[in-house]
Amino acid sequence: MSHDTHAADAAAVPSDADGRRLRKLSLIWAALFVPATVLAGVVALAAENAGRCLTYGEGCGSTPGHPYAVSLAVAAVAFAVAQGTVRGGVGRAAFGIQLGAEFVFLTLVMTAFG
Repeated sequence: MSHDTHAADAAAVPSDADGRRLRKLSLIWAALFVPATVLAGVVALAAENAGRCLTYGEGCGSTPGHPYAVSLAVAAVAFAVAQGTVRGGVGRAAFGIQLGAEFVFLTLVMTAFG
């Protein structure tokens, strides 16, 4: 009885097409991040307290700038890892972290005047 180890090794190694697809998705989500941020800013300005916050400085959100900077930094590092890795598991994890950090930043922008 012989074992075919080449078939098992080929199944364990992710294909290059999966890596390209992951890098393409990461790039698309990074490119959509800027328009999404603009849209989130417009939604935030449509809030009831936005006018009072911009005019009088009353009723503004109390979130400091650190969460914004940290979420952007995490998204940028995760994007770089997702674009530069050849390992499928690391790339998928980095892509998930990138999406999570982008959504955290967008949530912070939308609640800026709340």
